[in-house]
Amino acid sequence: MLDSQNLGEIDELKSQIQQLKTNEENFQQITENIKEVFFIIDSQTDEICYVSPAYEKVWGRSCKSLYESPQSWLLAIHPDDCSEAMGTLETQFRTGEEFQEEYRIIRPDNSICWVRVRAFPVRNLEEKVDRFVGIAEDITLRKNTETALRQTEEHFRLIFEQASIGIAVTNLSGKFLKVNPAFCQMLAYSEPDLFASTFKNILQVGDDKIHRKIIDRLIQFRQVEDQLEVCCQTKSQEIIDVLLKIVVIYDEFDQPINLQYQLIDITDRKRMEQQLVYDALHDPLTELPNRVLFTDRLMRAIIRCKARNDYCYAVLFLDIDRFKVVNDGLGHLAGDELLILVTKRLLKVLRPIDTIARFGGDEFVILLDEDCDRQTAIQIADKLQCSLDNHFEIEGNRIFVSISIGITLSTNQYERPEDILRDADATMYKAKDKGRARYEVFDESLRAAALNRLKLENELRTGLLQNQFCLFYQPIIDVESLEIKGFEALVRWFHPVHGMVSPSDFIPVAEETGLIIALGEMIFEMACQQLTDWHQEQFDLSHLKLSINLSGKQLMDPHLLGVINRVMSRPNIGSQRIKLEITESILLEQDYQAINVLNNLRESGFEISLDDFGTGYSSLSYLQRLPIDTLKIDRSFIQKIQHDVQNKNLAIVQSIITLSHAIGLNVIAEGVETQEQLDKLATLGCEFVQGYFFSPPVDSVRASEFLRKRIIEM
Repeated sequence: MLDSQNLGEIDELKSQIQQLKTNEENFQQITENIKEVFFIIDSQTDEICYVSPAYEKVWGRSCKSLYESPQSWLLAIHPDDCSEAMGTLETQFRTGEEFQEEYRIIRPDNSICWVRVRAFPVRNLEEKVDRFVGIAEDITLRKNTETALRQTEEHFRLIFEQASIGIAVTNLSGKFLKVNPAFCQMLAYSEPDLFASTFKNILQVGDDKIHRKIIDRLIQFRQVEDQLEVCCQTKSQEIIDVLLKIVVIYDEFDQPINLQYQLIDITDRKRMEQQLVYDALHDPLTELPNRVLFTDRLMRAIIRCKARNDYCYAVLFLDIDRFKVVNDGLGHLAGDELLILVTKRLLKVLRPIDTIARFGGDEFVILLDEDCDRQTAIQIADKLQCSLDNHFEIEGNRIFVSISIGITLSTNQYERPEDILRDADATMYKAKDKGRARYEVFDESLRAAALNRLKLENELRTGLLQNQFCLFYQPIIDVESLEIKGFEALVRWFHPVHGMVSPSDFIPVAEETGLIIALGEMIFEMACQQLTDWHQEQFDLSHLKLSINLSGKQLMDPHLLGVINRVMSRPNIGSQRIKLEITESILLEQDYQAINVLNNLRESGFEISLDDFGTGYSSLSYLQRLPIDTLKIDRSFIQKIQHDVQNKNLAIVQSIITLSHAIGLNVIAEGVETQEQLDKLATLGCEFVQGYFFSPPVDSVRASEFLRKRIIEM
């Protein structure tokens, strides 16, 4: 029998066995649930005694396969790492020391896994190593992260070193810690130069304070970056414009530690921007301010005038007289050179505080600033005109020019620049109307006239839409037979309120606004319709010519020939029935395109008549070069021959008639009002006349009565 002592020992042994089972269960739970591989290696045989289940996930192989082939875990080591790993194991197993190793293993699916192996020797009672206990950890993610970090650092280094923009790192006080080559090159400093300095020292005075405020604001509000445009000074003292980006670098505790600066040289861009602004505000030919800049300065003057009782200014609107003659005669390059030379002379007259601008073409506008009363404005206008007294030498030609000037003085009534410019422009045209080469000062009557002109323009547009126009006809008479050889078609406007409006009032407005194109087309339509009506009434039109006036703007209209062809397409209307009248001034003021158009019309069968001859500056000798068939002597010559004691005007008229006949032109004398005038014209051989002596312009009914009789009864 077992005594109580033996029973106690048995119970103790059972307790120890149970504790061992518990410890074994705990060990198994730990090893089976940790993600690291736990292993035990026999130090004598180098074989695996135990490996935890995590082995299957890390090595990708079953634990069973390892027990069956204890060296298989070594065979999985990557060939590039195998030699070093095996050498470490051999050394450490021989010496019995703790070891640690990192190497790659190749899983059965050929994927790569990095592991870190740590092993510790376990000694027996005799202090000999009989096994190693270790842990193998999957460090693939860490290795990949380290690789990516190294690549990122290398990438950043390459970017930093090779970047075309300047990059620098400083401490919070601005002391340079790192700079890239582009930064040094941009500022012409070496690295040692910069490391001995601070960022503040390369900024222009004023910009350094702005840059410091931005840094303080970024740090205060925990912001990362901002950018601004500043000026930097290079080592050679050159000032360059840069776009500066400031980045605050924070540590892991969200505390600012460094500053990164990125610099882009924008000097060329800034210069280009400045040039674009300059170009937008200046005339490219003369380099004077243009309309935009001038209007801005004039607006400032208007505001100052309202704010200060002692401030006054004046605006002068200038136009070069007969500039088109120079431009067309010598060419646009010569015209441009003349504008430049005129500009230089005008500038010599003006004060530094004044502004002269070119508005385009040959128009200049001057702002006489500060204390410029009426007398001062007139004195400067006189000097401006005198500055052009001497001739200009251009391409071997002597050119004399003059200017017409409109002067407008400041008042508190002006609110907008366009108002005062409008008045100055109107005043300049008044100076031109009075003979050019002079100045005029604006008065309220001009504004009233301008308003009336605007009102007339609006009513003229309405009149065209509502067909308020009709034609009157003045007969053209054969001097010998007194037979009607034609009519001149003259437009009349019957205003619903004002009645008959004089052509001298509305024709200039139609010319200026371009409405003459629509009006001219309407006149041509009505004239041709009248010829159609007369044909249907069976009037004898075989020797009849209907004269229709063409304005300069019509002659230069590219659609003119198309309009005429369309109107002439109606039955029984031929070009031989129509004579087109142009004024002498058209040929003086228009370019060669006008003559080409006339040639085309003449080739189409139209006769061309030159109206108002003698009022221009042309000579008789140039007539043979013009595509004309008939010459109309202006009424001013005819009216003077009756009381011409010295017979000067009679001699002029006789010369015109004689030369016209010599070059094959018919002659019509306008404005015949007396029998004496008719008799003298008959004596001089003038074949056709027109005037109130025979009939004023009459409506279509009265003109039809003339046609029935064919001969004017005196």
